Amino acid sequence: MAHKEKIRSIIFASGSGTNAENLIRHAAENADFSVAAVICDNTDAGVISKCAALGVPCHVILFEGSKHSHEEKIRKALSAYDADWIFLAGYMRILSAEFITEFYDPAFGCARIVNIHPSLLPAFRGKDAYARAFTKGVSESGVTVHFVDSGIDTGPVILQRSFPRIADDTLGSFTARGMALEYKTYIDAIALLLARLQNKNLQEKRA
Repeated sequence: MAHKEKIRSIIFASGSGTNAENLIRHAAENADFSVAAVICDNTDAGVISKCAALGVPCHVILFEGSKHSHEEKIRKALSAYDADWIFLAGYMRILSAEFITEFYDPAFGCARIVNIHPSLLPAFRGKDAYARAFTKGVSESGVTVHFVDSGIDTGPVILQRSFPRIADDTLGSFTARGMALEYKTYIDAIALLLARLQNKNLQEKRA
Protein backbone atom coordinates (compact mmCIF):
# COMPACT_ATOMS: atom_id res chain seq x y z
CA MET A 1 0.00 0.00 0.00
CA ALA A 2 1.35 3.43 -0.95
CA HIS A 3 2.31 5.80 1.81
CA LYS A 4 -0.37 8.44 2.29
CA GLU A 5 1.07 11.94 2.37
CA LYS A 6 0.05 14.14 5.30
CA ILE A 7 0.32 17.81 6.16
CA ARG A 8 2.16 18.30 9.45
CA SER A 9 1.98 21.97 10.34
CA ILE A 10 2.85 24.82 12.65
CA ILE A 11 0.57 27.87 12.79
CA PHE A 12 1.89 31.43 13.10
CA ALA A 13 -0.56 33.94 14.60
CA SER A 14 -0.48 37.41 16.13
CA GLY A 15 -4.05 38.23 17.11
CA SER A 16 -7.37 36.82 18.26
CA GLY A 17 -6.65 33.39 16.83
CA THR A 18 -10.00 32.58 15.26
CA ASN A 19 -8.40 31.22 12.08
CA ALA A 20 -5.85 29.32 14.16
CA GLU A 21 -8.64 27.81 16.25
CA ASN A 22 -10.47 26.83 13.08
CA LEU A 23 -7.39 24.98 11.78
CA ILE A 24 -6.68 23.30 15.12
CA ARG A 25 -10.26 22.02 15.37
CA HIS A 26 -10.05 20.78 11.80
CA ALA A 27 -6.84 18.91 12.62
CA ALA A 28 -8.52 17.20 15.58
CA GLU A 29 -11.03 15.65 13.18
CA ASN A 30 -8.71 14.80 10.26
CA ALA A 31 -5.88 12.30 10.34
CA ASP A 32 -4.28 13.77 7.21
CA PHE A 33 -3.73 17.20 8.77
CA SER A 34 -2.06 18.00 12.08
CA VAL A 35 -1.10 21.12 14.03
CA ALA A 36 1.87 20.55 16.29
CA ALA A 37 2.11 24.04 17.82
CA VAL A 38 1.50 27.75 17.37
CA ILE A 39 4.11 30.49 17.13
CA CYS A 40 2.94 33.90 18.36
CA ASP A 41 4.76 37.26 18.50
CA ASN A 42 2.33 39.10 20.79
CA THR A 43 1.90 38.59 24.53
CA ASP A 44 -1.62 40.04 24.39
CA ALA A 45 -2.85 37.84 21.56
CA GLY A 46 -6.12 35.99 22.06
CA VAL A 47 -4.65 32.98 20.29
CA ILE A 48 -2.64 32.17 23.43
CA SER A 49 -5.69 31.37 25.55
CA LYS A 50 -7.32 29.53 22.64
CA CYS A 51 -4.27 27.26 22.37
CA ALA A 52 -4.37 26.58 26.11
CA ALA A 53 -8.05 25.62 25.88
CA LEU A 54 -7.38 23.33 22.91
CA GLY A 55 -4.27 21.72 24.36
CA VAL A 56 -1.88 22.94 21.68
CA PRO A 57 1.54 24.38 22.64
CA CYS A 58 1.90 28.10 21.96
CA HIS A 59 5.38 29.63 21.83
CA VAL A 60 5.39 33.39 22.35
CA ILE A 61 8.47 34.76 20.60
CA LEU A 62 8.65 38.53 20.78
CA PHE A 63 10.45 40.57 18.18
CA GLU A 64 13.55 41.80 19.97
CA GLY A 65 16.64 42.96 18.14
CA SER A 66 16.83 42.06 14.46
CA LYS A 67 14.69 40.02 12.09
CA HIS A 68 17.55 37.54 11.87
CA SER A 69 17.71 36.96 15.63
CA HIS A 70 13.93 36.74 15.84
CA GLU A 71 13.77 34.10 13.14
CA GLU A 72 16.60 32.19 14.78
CA LYS A 73 14.41 31.87 17.88
CA ILE A 74 11.55 30.69 15.70
CA ARG A 75 13.78 28.07 14.07
CA LYS A 76 14.79 26.80 17.50
CA ALA A 77 11.14 26.42 18.50
CA LEU A 78 10.29 24.69 15.23
CA SER A 79 13.12 22.18 15.66
CA ALA A 80 11.19 20.49 18.48
CA TYR A 81 8.42 19.43 16.10
CA ASP A 82 8.04 17.14 13.11
CA ALA A 83 6.35 19.73 10.93
CA ASP A 84 7.04 20.67 7.33
CA TRP A 85 4.29 23.22 6.65
CA ILE A 86 3.58 26.64 8.10
CA PHE A 87 0.13 28.22 8.00
CA LEU A 88 -0.13 31.93 8.74
CA ALA A 89 -3.33 32.89 10.53
CA GLY A 90 -3.32 36.62 11.14
CA TYR A 91 0.45 36.71 11.54
CA MET A 92 1.53 40.32 11.24
CA ARG A 93 5.23 39.95 10.50
CA ILE A 94 6.87 39.59 7.11
CA LEU A 95 9.13 36.56 6.93
CA SER A 96 12.56 36.97 5.39
CA ALA A 97 13.37 35.52 1.98
CA GLU A 98 16.01 33.35 3.66
CA PHE A 99 13.47 31.86 6.07
CA ILE A 100 10.93 31.24 3.31
CA THR A 101 13.51 29.51 1.13
CA GLU A 102 14.16 26.95 3.86
CA PHE A 103 10.65 25.57 3.23
CA TYR A 104 10.95 25.49 -0.56
CA ASP A 105 9.33 22.46 -2.19
CA PRO A 106 10.15 21.86 -5.88
CA ALA A 107 6.91 19.91 -6.31
CA PHE A 108 4.99 23.13 -5.71
CA GLY A 109 7.60 25.51 -7.07
CA CYS A 110 7.35 27.58 -3.89
CA ALA A 111 7.67 27.30 -0.13
CA ARG A 112 5.39 25.23 2.06
CA ILE A 113 4.21 28.39 3.80
CA VAL A 114 0.59 29.41 3.30
CA ASN A 115 -1.34 32.55 4.22
CA ILE A 116 -4.96 33.64 4.16
CA HIS A 117 -5.65 37.23 3.17
CA PRO A 118 -8.98 39.07 3.50
CA SER A 119 -9.36 40.33 -0.07
CA LEU A 120 -9.51 39.15 -3.64
CA LEU A 121 -5.83 39.52 -4.35
CA PRO A 122 -4.17 41.36 -5.98
CA ALA A 123 -6.66 43.94 -4.67
CA PHE A 124 -6.05 45.41 -1.20
CA ARG A 125 -2.76 43.82 -0.33
CA GLY A 126 -1.42 44.50 3.16
CA LYS A 127 -3.20 45.57 6.33
CA ASP A 128 -6.84 46.47 7.00
CA ALA A 129 -8.09 44.95 3.75
CA TYR A 130 -11.74 44.65 4.78
CA ALA A 131 -11.89 48.26 5.96
CA ARG A 132 -10.18 49.53 2.82
CA ALA A 133 -12.49 47.52 0.55
CA PHE A 134 -15.56 48.72 2.46
CA THR A 135 -14.46 52.35 2.31
CA LYS A 136 -13.76 51.97 -1.41
CA GLY A 137 -17.37 50.88 -1.90
CA VAL A 138 -16.65 47.60 -3.68
CA SER A 139 -19.66 45.56 -4.82
CA GLU A 140 -17.92 42.36 -3.73
CA SER A 141 -14.89 41.36 -1.74
CA GLY A 142 -13.47 38.02 -0.79
CA VAL A 143 -10.65 35.97 0.66
CA THR A 144 -7.52 34.45 -0.84
CA VAL A 145 -5.42 31.54 0.36
CA HIS A 146 -1.97 31.76 -1.21
CA PHE A 147 1.58 30.53 -0.94
CA VAL A 148 3.95 32.97 0.73
CA ASP A 149 6.84 34.52 -1.15
CA SER A 150 9.13 37.41 -0.24
CA GLY A 151 6.58 40.05 -1.30
CA ILE A 152 3.53 41.29 0.58
CA ASP A 153 0.59 39.06 -0.37
CA THR A 154 2.10 38.35 -3.79
CA GLY A 155 2.55 34.57 -3.73
CA PRO A 156 0.72 32.10 -6.02
CA VAL A 157 -2.99 31.75 -5.30
CA ILE A 158 -4.29 28.40 -4.04
CA LEU A 159 -7.97 29.31 -3.68
CA GLN A 160 -10.12 32.45 -3.82
CA ARG A 161 -13.74 32.93 -2.80
CA SER A 162 -15.90 36.05 -3.06
CA PHE A 163 -18.85 37.47 -1.11
CA PRO A 164 -21.19 40.32 -2.05
CA ARG A 165 -21.57 43.64 -0.33
CA ILE A 166 -25.17 44.04 0.85
CA ALA A 167 -26.95 47.40 0.68
CA ASP A 168 -27.34 47.83 4.43
CA ASP A 169 -23.89 46.45 5.34
CA THR A 170 -21.88 48.06 8.07
CA LEU A 171 -18.16 47.52 8.27
CA GLY A 172 -18.89 45.06 11.08
CA SER A 173 -21.34 42.93 9.10
CA PHE A 174 -19.16 43.13 5.98
CA THR A 175 -16.14 41.93 7.96
CA ALA A 176 -18.09 39.19 9.74
CA ARG A 177 -19.27 37.78 6.40
CA GLY A 178 -15.70 37.78 5.16
CA MET A 179 -14.36 36.05 8.26
CA ALA A 180 -16.97 33.29 8.03
CA LEU A 181 -15.81 32.73 4.46
CA GLU A 182 -12.18 32.69 5.61
CA TYR A 183 -12.77 29.71 7.89
CA LYS A 184 -14.33 27.56 5.16
CA THR A 185 -11.91 28.65 2.45
CA TYR A 186 -8.81 27.85 4.52
CA ILE A 187 -10.08 24.33 5.19
CA ASP A 188 -10.96 23.80 1.52
CA ALA A 189 -7.52 25.05 0.46
CA ILE A 190 -5.88 22.53 2.77
CA ALA A 191 -7.94 19.80 1.11
CA LEU A 192 -6.61 20.95 -2.28
CA LEU A 193 -3.04 20.84 -1.01
CA LEU A 194 -3.55 17.36 0.41
CA ALA A 195 -5.00 16.11 -2.85
CA ARG A 196 -2.01 17.49 -4.72
CA LEU A 197 0.44 15.91 -2.28
CA GLN A 198 -1.26 12.54 -2.38
CA ASN A 199 -1.49 12.57 -6.17
CA LYS A 200 2.23 13.38 -6.39
CA ASN A 201 3.00 10.49 -4.06
CA LEU A 202 0.88 8.08 -6.13
CA GLN A 203 2.60 9.14 -9.35
CA GLU A 204 6.04 8.60 -7.74
CA LYS A 205 5.02 5.10 -6.63
CA ARG A 206 3.91 4.25 -10.17
CA ALA A 207 7.08 5.63 -11.79
